[in-house]
Formats: sequence, structure tokens, C-alpha cells
Amino acid sequence: MSGSGPRALPRCTLSAALRGRGAHNYRGEWDVDPATIGARLASSVVTPLIKKLFVKEGPGAGLVNQPVRISSLISFRGEKRTLTEKDLTKLAAELVAQATRHAGPGERPCPADEDELVAEKLATTLYALGDLDMNDVQAVQLGHRGLAHELTHATRTRGRDTLHLSQGGAALHERLLDTACLHILHFFTQRSTFVARSLVEQSGQLSDLITKIDILIERIPSQSAQDAGFERRYAEYMIGKHSTLTIVGIDLSHAEATWPLDAAYLSLEAVSSEEERPPGDPFGDAPAVTHTALPAPLPAPLPAVVPADRALSGHQRVLLRGIAGSGKTTLVQWLAVCTARQESLRGLEQLIGRIPFVLPLRTIARQESLPSPASFLASVHNPLDGAQPPGWADRVLTAGRGLLLIDGIDEIPERDRERTRAWLADLLIAYPDNLWLVTSRPSAVADDWLGHRTSPSSRSPR
Repeated sequence: MSGSGPRALPRCTLSAALRGRGAHNYRGEWDVDPATIGARLASSVVTPLIKKLFVKEGPGAGLVNQPVRISSLISFRGEKRTLTEKDLTKLAAELVAQATRHAGPGERPCPADEDELVAEKLATTLYALGDLDMNDVQAVQLGHRGLAHELTHATRTRGRDTLHLSQGGAALHERLLDTACLHILHFFTQRSTFVARSLVEQSGQLSDLITKIDILIERIPSQSAQDAGFERRYAEYMIGKHSTLTIVGIDLSHAEATWPLDAAYLSLEAVSSEEERPPGDPFGDAPAVTHTALPAPLPAPLPAVVPADRALSGHQRVLLRGIAGSGKTTLVQWLAVCTARQESLRGLEQLIGRIPFVLPLRTIARQESLPSPASFLASVHNPLDGAQPPGWADRVLTAGRGLLLIDGIDEIPERDRERTRAWLADLLIAYPDNLWLVTSRPSAVADDWLGHRTSPSSRSPR
């Protein structure tokens, strides 16, 4: 949502309860590191090119009840050949050209004069599709990196791997081959009803992965190698910093009082209804919310219940209101870790490609002035503050990639809350396209303090 221009907004109330749903591990073999998408190839570019690798089939060809050998599907070998080896090289050259067309300073992995060699090597590797002794089901079971490995191995075994690339050229070839294999497998799941039925989970994972890459390419602008490298370090630090919970109020040893977040996290549930904001209000882009008790005593229809960690999927700005111990800070940690990991974000697509900033008000409000983006890391004593590239935080927020987690309005003196609101309003005006979550106890702020509010209530026995 854009922050410009006055407009009427719907009313939204969120009410949440802790559920006893255990968290799952977010690591998986189908995940993508944003730093590895240097090829920057969206599905809209790759899919038409990949389809040319395979023969055009008539209606109903995909309605099969058994696997199909890959060698019978390709268009550049055998009796059904419609694509020559020269055509295959042109196709590979187009992939290289598309991948490097918008490469920014420091982003191109190899010199431009090596592109032709990379394309030739890619064409040679893809040619090995006709040498594989496997069918479409077996290929999908391998996964895209497994298929890429098999193609590389087949090329070397048959003595075709004669081109030698620089380290950067080899890296570009590897990324392009991985991307091509991902879309080849997705093509298999789309053309054959048998593959889609037999490998439901893998088919869904391939589709999700391509969607995730498309979102990353759209959301992450061309960036310098320095920014990309720092973001990897920052993500690792955030995971280490926020992936444990400390249990307070109970006499336990240090080891017993510290729990892994994955094991201890309990999801929140939320119910929403929205309200208009006056024109010109800096918070006016986000739906405003008031606390509503559940269940309603009248037979009016109740708003839908959604997981609170997904409230940001429909709203850019959320104020989480709840009593002490209801899970507000834990949710902040959970969102920070999920965003830093960039893994298994199904249902949390709004976090793809974003950078989390955790700003506990009890820490930053003690300082003489509240921080500007350049001082975010320093304000929370992040040891990586001195390592961040100049202007990095501003670039992240200007691109709308930030997830700002501002915790504990209730933990600062009442006299400081108005200057905190003014500080937040200024940030919203300067950087309107980011995601914002602010937490507080219900008694600390008025109903109209911010545009969108979520209220955790009691623990559910479920």
C-alpha cells in the first residue's frame, strides 16, 4: 500500500489468543538464499525459453498414467528434433544476456567478454538432457540441484566438458544451470498429470520456490556486493541473537532458563476489523484498530481468525496490544528470525527479501534522541554497526524492504510516548512502503494511537 494521498480505509480490530501449536524447523533443502540469485531471472523470462527445449505436444499428451523418459521429450535430439545445436546455443546465450542485463556495480560475476563462453558451456551442459537414463518422475525426485549435478556429470563423462571458465564465469554457469533445472522440473510437473499426482509435495515446492524467486527479484533491487555481503552477516547475527528465549520469574539455572525459540514458540491467533483514518494522517495508510473482546455476545458474525504472525500479510502497519506475558516480544523475535532465515515462508510471503530491525523502546528511548535509520544498529548496541556500508539502512528502507519491529511502548515513561509517536510518524512519512509492528500493553496507548492494532488475550487450552 502506498502512503500517498488521503483515502478512506476500512475498520479493523484484531484480537489474539496463544495457541498450543508447536513451531516447526524452518530449514529445508528447497530454500533460496537471496544472495545466490545473481542470475536475476524471473519466471516470465525463463519459462518461454525452457519450453523450447521440449517437443510441442498435442492436446491430451500430458494425460498419461506412467513416467516418460526425458530423452523422448527434448526437442534438440532424436527423430522429433526441432531445435538444432546452434539454436540451443542461441537459447543459452539469451539466458546469459537476460541474467546479466541489469547487473549493477559489483554484481556481475564475470567480465562481459566471457559471456559467450558461459553460454556455450551452458548449451553443452543442457545438451546432456538427452544422455540421462531417467524419466520425468525420477528427475523431479532428484530436485533441481540434483538434476544439475547429473547433467554436469554426464557432460564430463562423455568428454564434452572442454571449456574452462574463470571462477566468476563458472559461478554464473552454475547459477544459470540451477535456474534452468528448476524450471525444467516445474515444466515436467505442469505437462504431466501423472507427475503432479505422484509427487504432490515436490510439485508444490517447485511452484513455491519459483514464486519466491520472482518476489525476491522484484523486491530486492540491484545491490552492491558490499551490501549483499553485509546483509548475510547481519542475518546470521539476528538469527543468533533472537533464536533463544529466556524464561524469567522462575528460579532456574542459566542453561534451564534459556530455550530454543523453535521449540518454545506458540502461535498467536488474531481477529481483525478496520476503521477509517482522517486525511493527511501519517498513519492514514494503515487500518486503525481497537480492542474487541471475544466471543461477541450478540449473534453478529465474528471476523475471521488468522495467525497473528500473518497479520502483516494484509497490512503494512500493525500495533500489537496485549497484557504482560501474552507473547508480544516473543512474536517480535519469531518474526525477526523467520525474516533473517528466509526459509519456509509459505504463508509469510510478505517477509521474503526483507531485512528485520528489532528496536526495543526500553533501550532506545533512554538515549537523548530516538535513532535515524543510520543509527538503528548503534542504538541497540549491535556489534555490526561499524561494519554496515554507509547509507545501507536508508537504501533498505527506501526500497521498502524493511521489517521494523518496535517493541514496548508501555515500557517507556508516559512523557516519552508522544515524542516516540512523532518519531514513528516521521519514519512512516520518509519510508512509507515498509512493514511495521509496534507492541504495547492495552493500557499504555489510546485506541487511535496507531493505524493497526492486534490484541493477544488469554492462553488457549488447544
